[in-house]
Amino acid sequence: MKKLVGVFALSALLSFAGGAVAQSQQAATGGTSENSANQQHARRQIDPQKQVEHMAKKLNLSADQKSQLLPILTARHDQEESLRNDTSLSREDRHTKMQSIRSESETKIRAVLTDDQKQSYTQMHQQMHEHHRSHEAQSNPAPSGN
Repeated sequence: MKKLVGVFALSALLSFAGGAVAQSQQAATGGTSENSANQQHARRQIDPQKQVEHMAKKLNLSADQKSQLLPILTARHDQEESLRNDTSLSREDRHTKMQSIRSESETKIRAVLTDDQKQSYTQMHQQMHEHHRSHEAQSNPAPSGN
């Protein structure tokens, strides 16, 4: 379980670090920070097959469950990549669509899991979000009242 949280946390950390790198690259190259951030994030996407294998270890998935999850994760990966490359959308629209993609895939993933696996999966997500919020707070400290 700790390894899965670590993988998710690392993914989240890399996403934020990529944004900072993209902004500095934008200043140096004159490109847009949004496109650079999208390119940086796309390079760090976790392979759906690796996600399935990691989930299989942490949630004790059956072979049947793994074969059901792979197309779900692959479709999510492809949709997110396509969305990141769609320059016609505003940042807000892209964010809304990304949340929709993730929500739909989460529903499909949970439909494949047993009740015990759903519990473990929920705990993994909670730990990932806590770690994400903790890192975000460290990276963006609240301004002092001075």
